[in-house]
Amino acid sequence: MSVKPHLKSLKPYPPGKTIEEFKKELSISGKIYKMNSNENPLGPSPKVLNVLRDSLSQINYYPEASYKELKSALAKKWDVLPEQIILGNGSNEIIDFLFKALIDSHEEIIISKPSFLMYEKFAQIYGVKIKTIPLTKKLTHNFNKILKSITKKTKIIFLDHPHNPSGSVLNRESWEEFLEKIPPHVLIVIDEAYGDFIEDPSIPLGIEFLKKGYKVLILRTFSKAFGLAGLRLGYGITFLELSKVLDLVRQPFNINILAYKAGLAVLEDKEYIEKSINLVKEGRKYLTDELKNLGFKVYPSQANFIMVDFGEKVEFLYEQLLKRGFLLRPLKAYGFPKALRISIGLPEENEAFIKNLKDILNVLS
Repeated sequence: MSVKPHLKSLKPYPPGKTIEEFKKELSISGKIYKMNSNENPLGPSPKVLNVLRDSLSQINYYPEASYKELKSALAKKWDVLPEQIILGNGSNEIIDFLFKALIDSHEEIIISKPSFLMYEKFAQIYGVKIKTIPLTKKLTHNFNKILKSITKKTKIIFLDHPHNPSGSVLNRESWEEFLEKIPPHVLIVIDEAYGDFIEDPSIPLGIEFLKKGYKVLILRTFSKAFGLAGLRLGYGITFLELSKVLDLVRQPFNINILAYKAGLAVLEDKEYIEKSINLVKEGRKYLTDELKNLGFKVYPSQANFIMVDFGEKVEFLYEQLLKRGFLLRPLKAYGFPKALRISIGLPEENEAFIKNLKDILNVLS
């Protein structure tokens, strides 16, 4: 059996470990604080749990193939046509659709370095050239250098907004100036996996630019604010010409029936969504303030996580916190060997993290 040559150097995506994995590896019997994968600490919506219980007896059937009801609900939320919505098994699958439908192996994509690792992984899988543009000193997308890097072979520019792992964003004026200069053969993908947590009114959402006629595709997910990470449900919003093409490469029944029902249920639970978002905003401020008071550099974030520079103490602090049950995300793979990414938890989890960190620092001093 021969494998495509470009796949031989491909390394798998490094996911955050589960609670069960850590308990087994470290023999931890106490409470585990899962603050490494940017999940919703509230757990799923009660309405979701109810609809899942009612739907379990239907899993011997295929779901309705067009997913008309969920597309209509999302179209109403964003004030677009249902046909402009493309559903995926997580927003990752929408990225896969883009490579299948739009990019030949002699063409290229542009991404920031670092950014969400799956843009690069898909490009490697499909044998597509990758141009990486370093972030600015403020850890934002470098729009000027990205524009200078565009060629006739450039097909897609992937931009996570807020950026992962820094949590950074760019204002409306910067986006407008950037989009005005994009040639017509280039698609801009605005990945808003963390878009629900933006609270600065000067920061735009991609839907604004789509409605102004720019050739963009916005990625959205049910994994964060909507609490459905384990069911894998995401979607894209784009112009009709592109959404029709992407729907052609979509596998039939790509969304399972439980994810479909759960998506509909959580969209109706406005109280849960509001509570999830407010919890993040309050926890983000609390952790940022506390960590700054302890002398650590916290990068401004509009996501449901913060990136913190712990300096030379990073490995020691990571290991000590891990022994106490705190799962955090090291950022060495992203090019930040002295930083950790910390997902916002419940108030009591955030407070426990700060208390334990202070205890460790006191022992050090």
